[in-house]
Amino acid sequence: MSNGKQTKTTKKRPLPKGWRIALRICRSLIFPLLLIIGLYAGLRIGYVRFGGGDPSDVLQWETWKHMLDLVFAEN
Repeated sequence: MSNGKQTKTTKKRPLPKGWRIALRICRSLIFPLLLIIGLYAGLRIGYVRFGGGDPSDVLQWETWKHMLDLVFAEN
């Protein structure tokens, strides 16, 4: 039941095995990478912008140990 229009059927060639493996690795790494970037951005914004701290202190253990001591200190 053709009404005079020709339809193009294009076949997709499958990707080579190396490309499929590379794409799978990229897909599996992008989500954790975005989580780490978001965590760092949140720490930096919260500590520097709202807390008034020095940007170089964001990733130092002493800074966060001090904050944990303040949060869990007993009265």
